[in-house]
Amino acid sequence: VVSTQSTGVKRSGDTRPRPVKFSLRNSDHVAQVLRSAKRLHTKEGYKSVYLCPDRTVQERKSYKMLLDKLKEKRESEPNRTHYIRNNRIVSSDMNSNSSEGEVVKS
Repeated sequence: VVSTQSTGVKRSGDTRPRPVKFSLRNSDHVAQVLRSAKRLHTKEGYKSVYLCPDRTVQERKSYKMLLDKLKEKRESEPNRTHYIRNNRIVSSDMNSNSSEGEVVKS
C-alpha cells in the first residue's frame, strides 16, 4: 500500500465508518486485491467490507445503468439467477448450468 485516505464528510453523530481510498504500487497488485476481495465476506469481522475498482465518471454512470438493469431483470424474472460478469448481465435458470449474457452499453 502506497497511501491511504479517508473520503467523504465526517458528520457528528454518525457512527458509520467513512470510505477509505488506498493506492497500490502497480496494477498487478490492484488486480490481485480485487480478485481476492470476494473472499472478505467469508471472514469474520469483514462481512461489511467492500472493495471496488477506481472508475471514471463515465464508468460509474455505465455501472449504475448496469445495476439498474440488473435490478429490473431480478424483479421481472424472479425464477432465474441474474448477476454481473465482465460488464454484462448474465442470466441462467436456477436449475440449469446454461446461461445467456446480455451486453449493456452506455
